[in-house]
Formats: sequence, C-alpha cells, structure tokens
Amino acid sequence: MFNDYMHSVFRNNGPTHAIVEPSGGDTKTIYTIEPENIKTMLHTNFSDYHRSRNMPNALDPVMGQGVFTSNGKAWAHSRSLVKAQFSTQRVRNVAKIEPYVQNVFKEIGNIGKNGWTEPLEVLLTFNRFTLDSTTEFMFGTSAESHRVAMREKEMFIANKKKRGLRAKYQLVMTDFGTAFDIALDYVALRLKLGRLWFLADGFWFRIACYKVKSYADHYIREAAAHAGEAAKRARKKEKGAAARDVDSEAVDSDDRRYGLISELVGSCPDKVALRNQVMQLLVAGRDTTAATLTWSLILLEAHPTAFNRLQSTIIEHFGTESHPTRPVTFENLKSCKYLQWVIAEVVRLYPTGPLNARKASVNTVLPVGGGGDGKAPVAVKAEQHAMTEMAYVLTRMLQRYDGISSSTRTTNFENGIRTILVPKRTVLFQFHSRDENARGEDVE
Repeated sequence: MFNDYMHSVFRNNGPTHAIVEPSGGDTKTIYTIEPENIKTMLHTNFSDYHRSRNMPNALDPVMGQGVFTSNGKAWAHSRSLVKAQFSTQRVRNVAKIEPYVQNVFKEIGNIGKNGWTEPLEVLLTFNRFTLDSTTEFMFGTSAESHRVAMREKEMFIANKKKRGLRAKYQLVMTDFGTAFDIALDYVALRLKLGRLWFLADGFWFRIACYKVKSYADHYIREAAAHAGEAAKRARKKEKGAAARDVDSEAVDSDDRRYGLISELVGSCPDKVALRNQVMQLLVAGRDTTAATLTWSLILLEAHPTAFNRLQSTIIEHFGTESHPTRPVTFENLKSCKYLQWVIAEVVRLYPTGPLNARKASVNTVLPVGGGGDGKAPVAVKAEQHAMTEMAYVLTRMLQRYDGISSSTRTTNFENGIRTILVPKRTVLFQFHSRDENARGEDVE
C-alpha cells in the first residue's frame, strides 16, 4: 500500500529529511511533514517560495495561467477573483444538480434477478456527474456528458465493436466531456514526466484542447454580450425608482442563465484570462469532487457501522424520496453533522491534493527539522525544491481514531453495497435492495 510505504519513509528518515544527489552530495529536495514548516511555506513566508515551472508548462495548453499555475501577484489576483464568487447564492442552489443525481441512478441501473446491479466503474460515473453539475454552475447550462456517454454505450453494445478514428474525431469535436477527459489524461501524464512534460503531446491532445477552449469561449462571449446589453438597458432606465426596480429584477433573472461567468465577466474583461480561470475551476470542480465521492463509497463499504449510522442520519434528517421531511438545500446539508463528519474524514484519509511541491525563490530557512534532535532550522537555497508536503502521510500521523484504521467487511451484502477490485484497472461497485419486495420503491 502506498500509505504504508510513505509511512516507512518518514518513520525511517524523520519528519523532515533531504534527498541528496549521489554524485555531488548536494541536497536535491527537502521533504517535510512538520506542521511548522508547512505553515512557513504556505503562510508565514509564502513569498519566499513559488511553484515549479514544470507545472504551468504542463497545464498551459488546457488551462493557461490561473490560480493553480501562477505565482506572486498573478496568483494573488487570480485567487481574489475566484474566491469572491463562492460566497454568492448561485453556488448554494444545490437543487440545480438534481437532474444529474438522477443520471447517476440511471447509470447504476436496475436490480437483477440476483438482487444486484451490474458492476459499475463508479469513478467514471462521478466524473460525468461532477462535470455536468460544474458546467451548470459555471455556464448556466450543462455539458450533458452523462447523456452522451450513455448514448455511446448503447451504440457500442448495439454494434459490438469499437468506433473508428473518424467517429472518435466527431465525438471529440461534438462532446465536451470526451474532449475534457482526453485533455486531462494528457495533462496527468505531462505532470508525471516533470521536466520532460513536452513528450506528452499529439494530435488528440491538441484537438481536445481546442474543443474545451472553444466550448468555454462560446459561453464567455454570450455572457459578455449579455452584460453589455444589460448595462445599456440600465443606462436607459433611469426615469424612476419603480422602473429601475422592475428592470433590475428582469436583468437579475436573465443573468442567472449564464452561471458564474456572468459575474466574472465584469471583474475580468480579458476573455483569454477569464477562460483560463474558468478552465482551472472546471478541473478543480470535477476531479476533486469525483475522487472524494468515490473514496466515500469505498470507505463506507468497508466500515458497516459508519454506513448504517450515515444512512439512519440521512433518513432522519431528510426523510425518504416518497416521504421527505425537509428539502435538500445547502443549509440543510451543512446542518447534517454526521454527513459533514463523514466527508471530512474521507478528505482527511484521502486528500484531493496530497502533494504540494514548492521551490525557494530566495535563500531562506524552514524553522524546524535540522540538527541531531530535529528542532534546529534548515537552510534552503534559492531554486532548491524546498518541500513536498505529504498531506497523505501527515493526516494519518495525526490520526487518533483507532476504529477506522482497519475494516472487517463482514456485512457488505446486508448494507447493499460491495466493491470489486480489478487488478491494474479500477474499482467497480455493485448495489442491491435490502427488501426484494421494494424494487421500484425507496431503498432504505
């Protein structure tokens, strides 16, 4: 297991240690999981460090310069631009994602004669769900990647063969979700290659990048044109308070069609820069959420007590689909404490950003990790890889919950969920109804 290996690395070498060049003996990278060092890197002396240039180079064809790839003042500007948008009422309207939740249920499929659904590669399902819901919030309309994927699956089953290159090209150029998947697959490989990022390139990567950018550009142009028209109408309607109020309501109502980009347009007039911010938010909104949802299912299947308590809590808090007790709103979800605890524990165990690499911009120091007792400061040279924050390890070393460190997997069938491990491929899930007589009814 990866966590066992990383634990042994830090257990054997200490919470702060260096990787040294075999030939010259120079320090290449300093690894640390010391909370004081992490605080120094990411807060106290934040300006002393920057991201490696390999990362923006690897990501540039897809998302350009933005909050995840810039440094210094450019990063501060990008962060302030996008941070303000997440306090708006728009992102709290969780009712918008209901159609995409139903798409997930449709893909899970019907219960078979044995009481179980067909095995489902749930990460792909959650990728489509999060992409559709994120594009709904971002652009005011969904990419409908789930619908396209289901259609392609039906065509594949009907034809019993893979589609040719021409059909693949047409699919990439017409489906944002497919293009987005191809682009991010290349990005992942480019990041793994480090300084050799440029080796991961090619026709399909460039076509996919063109598609995702043109998709975003289309909605940005529409939002910008709408903002211009709204400004013109506002200038013309200044004859009385009543007239202004009516016009304002109409403009606000119409503005909701364009999602978050309608608010970003006013703050970022440069359309290319705006597109870069949008693409970075799309990546963050899809992959992190899909990974957290997948790990949630894996952990709940492995820990029956937590599964049963969460199920009871949700039914008590919200009721069932046929007998709801309160609506599913942002505020009600936040007030469902055990649900929030489960999500927090999943993110603690499997953080979506387990590595956080930086380079020193100037000669600087980390406050602890040096000397015989590990309490002395550590010198960091300019342009030296100063830290890779191993959040994946740090959160486990701070763990105080012995009961969740191992699983018994004794009541998988009774819980109605089980995991199928596929070596070198993925994790599949199956679901079933506890009550055979309740098919088509609420599954409790």
